[in-house]
Amino acid sequence: MTRVLVRLRPVVTATPTADGLHLRGWASSCTLSGGTGLWKVWQRLAPQLEAGIPRASLEVPSDAAPDVRAAVSLILDQLWEHDMLVEMPEWGADAPAPEVATWLESAAAEPVEAWRRLRVATVVVSGRGPLERAAVQAAEAVGLAVQRSGAATRSSGHEPLNPLPNASPPASWLLHGSSAAVQSAGRDLVVSAGDLIVAAGCGTEVGFVLPTTESLISLNTEVTMRTAARLGVTGEPSEILATLIGSAAVHRLVCAIAGLPDPAAEFADTYPMALVAHANPLSATYHPLLQGPPAPDPWRALEALTDTELGPVDTPVFGSLPQVPANLATSGDALGIGTTADAARLNAALNALKTDGVIGIDESHARGAALRRAARHHRGEPADAHEWTSDPTAHRWWKALTARFGVPAVVRVERLAPGAYKAEIGNGRQILAWAVEATAADAVAFAALAATGHAQAGRTGTAHLNGAAPCKSADNPDWVTRQWHWPADVRDREERLQQAIARLPGVRVVPLRLDPELSAAGLKAYR
Repeated sequence: MTRVLVRLRPVVTATPTADGLHLRGWASSCTLSGGTGLWKVWQRLAPQLEAGIPRASLEVPSDAAPDVRAAVSLILDQLWEHDMLVEMPEWGADAPAPEVATWLESAAAEPVEAWRRLRVATVVVSGRGPLERAAVQAAEAVGLAVQRSGAATRSSGHEPLNPLPNASPPASWLLHGSSAAVQSAGRDLVVSAGDLIVAAGCGTEVGFVLPTTESLISLNTEVTMRTAARLGVTGEPSEILATLIGSAAVHRLVCAIAGLPDPAAEFADTYPMALVAHANPLSATYHPLLQGPPAPDPWRALEALTDTELGPVDTPVFGSLPQVPANLATSGDALGIGTTADAARLNAALNALKTDGVIGIDESHARGAALRRAARHHRGEPADAHEWTSDPTAHRWWKALTARFGVPAVVRVERLAPGAYKAEIGNGRQILAWAVEATAADAVAFAALAATGHAQAGRTGTAHLNGAAPCKSADNPDWVTRQWHWPADVRDREERLQQAIARLPGVRVVPLRLDPELSAAGLKAYR
């Protein structure tokens, strides 16, 4: 019967500290405190764990000193908690190469089972030139059966295996014969095993590896082509970049076959991640792909929307723009204004999107912005001045506009309906800014903030901001007051405001369809 042993994962390293030791594993680390004796206990315990110990033998002898028992228990508990131990049978006669065994023992929950899955898989490499060579070499280095140009081979001296019944189609069909074809010009690569597929692309200066998909149907060539176009993948792959991309593609596939976490798992808390590599200087980083259901947190979606490599919107930057009194950012030519840096980035990113309607970061934001635009030209009764002049926030931004920047402005505030007020700020020649909010104070504050942002940035035209956008959670703790951090409470009145605007004569808004990328970001649009 094969013995089952508990082993220290080979990747684990330990360092003594002044009061104990520090352990580092595959994806986590921990520091143990308890005196210098911990390191001495570790030096005795580690060789036994490296060789392998039956679980029953992990018990500390009852006659050991209490301090030793406590130290061993502490170390073992932390090793288990941080996945630095693996319980596995001994390798059989069909063991992988030593370096592959070390990798599986370091990363796999069940190393022997992971190797069994790899042994029965056939990797199909579809590509040309250095990309194909790199992928084949990477797969063979693991000891996998590799199929290319109709030939199946296996490295490490094993006999060739027949492809599985559901093995991927031949390279030529994947690249040229399918309606979902990936067009190859020496820059495209598809590696597959059964239903698992990884697509990649590589040019002279930049390359990418997409996440693993689980069927040919889900191999979205539109995403592949869009990614290549956005990154500017052109020219023939350079040897060094092709080696990186081909190896990384096989790495993702091998992890999926073996049941190991995807290499990008620690980064992919919201969206699937694509590896993007550059040749000069040589670098590789993971970036979010706007695919699948939107992120629960719209602010995480904003990060993907404006990602420096793959985002469809230029990353908002602060540049040389002054950041007092308003926060300012630009996305391309679009200006963003807010009371915080995040609010300015969001405003800039949404202003950079060109559509027939109004775009918001969520349903309420988009609908609220569209309703405000529909109500902009409605007239109402003049509101009492005290409804906003006594408000410190409205006063602050009005003073910033007229006193700090010296803009000769006047404000007109109207009550459009119960719970709906419009503020327009003008200079006698044009409207500088406008806002529609649930209170007169909010309407003046948003209009004055928008006009202040334009004056601060040296922009002309009519500015607009509104309170329909959600506040970032970290910006809105329970103890926040209006005087401390407006607009913390404005969103709370949004639903009632929208109901009031929708009852105005002639006001009607309808949802618009957005392209899949923007929908995956959770964005909504209304007209």
